[in-house]
Amino acid sequence: MTAPHASDRMVATYRLSRVDLDAATETAIAIAREQTLEVPPGVAEPDMEAALLGRVEEVVRAHEDAFDATISYTLAVTGTDLLQLINVAYGNVSLMNGVRLVDLVLPAPALDALPGPKFGIDGLREMTGVAPGRPLLSVAIKPVGRSATELAALAATFARGGAHVVKDDHGLVDQPSAPFRERVRAVAQAVAESNAATGGRCAYFPNVTGPVDTLDERLDYSIAAGSTGVTVCPSLMGLDVMRAIAGGPHRLAILAHPTHGQAAPDRHEGIAPEVLYGTLYRVAGADAVVYVNAGGRFSWPVETCEAISHRLRTPLGRHRAAMPVPAGGVEAAEGARWLARYGPDTMLLIGGSLLRQPDLLGATRRLAEAVGEACASGARA
Repeated sequence: MTAPHASDRMVATYRLSRVDLDAATETAIAIAREQTLEVPPGVAEPDMEAALLGRVEEVVRAHEDAFDATISYTLAVTGTDLLQLINVAYGNVSLMNGVRLVDLVLPAPALDALPGPKFGIDGLREMTGVAPGRPLLSVAIKPVGRSATELAALAATFARGGAHVVKDDHGLVDQPSAPFRERVRAVAQAVAESNAATGGRCAYFPNVTGPVDTLDERLDYSIAAGSTGVTVCPSLMGLDVMRAIAGGPHRLAILAHPTHGQAAPDRHEGIAPEVLYGTLYRVAGADAVVYVNAGGRFSWPVETCEAISHRLRTPLGRHRAAMPVPAGGVEAAEGARWLARYGPDTMLLIGGSLLRQPDLLGATRRLAEAVGEACASGARA
C-alpha cells in the first residue's frame, strides 16, 4: 500500500503483529511518539507536540494476525538527510517486537536532496551497448580461493561469450589468494582484451566493499584499471557510503549487493525487501540492485521479486530508474523464462549454475543468445 500524502511529510507504513485493533492502535501511537519526540506525554510543550509528533493516519487490518499502521512525519523532524530519514522511519522502532516497515513514501524535498542513480537503466545500456528492449546478462566471477589469474581467465571467457557485465562476487575483497589490486588489474585487462577481440562492450564491476578509510583508493584504482562501475554491499558499508559514492566525483555505476540486508520476506520485524532494495537503495544511488530471485536457493516469493522490480523502475521524483538484478541460485537454463516475466529492463545475474558447465564459453554464448531473445516478442509470463 502507498498512502496518499502531502509533499512535505514522509509516510511510513508498519505491519504490526497484534491480536486486535486496540492493541495495534496503541502500538501505532507509541511508534509515532518514539520516532519523533521520544518523551512521555506532557513533557514537551503543547505547540511542540502539535508540530512535531508523528501523525497516525490510519490503522487497518492486513490479515488475521496483523494490522497496517500508516504514520506521517513532518519534514521538520526528518530533514532531508538520508540517515535521519531512515532513523525516523525505522530507528528505535526496530527494537520493538512484531513491527516491520512495509512501505515508505519520501517527501519531495528529500527526493530532491538524494542523489539517486547516476546512470540508471539508460546509462547502463549505453555503457554496455545493449539496445532498449533487450535484457542484460551479468556473470559473477568466483569462488574465493581462486587466484587473480584464474579469475581473470573466467572473466575473459564470460566477456568473449557475450556477457554484458562481469562482476566480482561479493565475497571477493582483498584475500591473499587474489589481492584487490592484483585482481582488479588482471580482470580489467582480460575483459578489455576480450572486448577488443570481439568488438563487445562488456563492463567489469570490481567489488570495492571494505574499510571506509581506504574506499577512495579502491575507487580511484578501479577507474585507473578501466572499470566503469563497481560492486558495493551497502548494508555492510552503510547506505550513506553508497550515497557518497553516487553523489561524489567518481564516474562509476553502482551495482548494489543485498548481503546483510536483513530483509527476508516472511519476517515480522525489519524492513520489507521492496522498501530496502527498491526504494532506499535506489535513492541512495544504486544504478542496479541485486535481489534474491524466486526459485533460487533462498526461495523468495515471486510477488516480492516483482515488487522490488516495480519499485526500482517506477517514477520517483527526478530519479532515474534503476536496473533490477535477479540472482541467488538462478539456473542458467531458466534465465530466459525469468526475463520474460520481469521484462527487458532487467539484468540477469548468473554464477554457480554457469560455472559448473563443462564448456564454459559455449554455455555463456548460449545463455547470452537466450537472454537476447527472451523479451523479443514482448510477452510476459
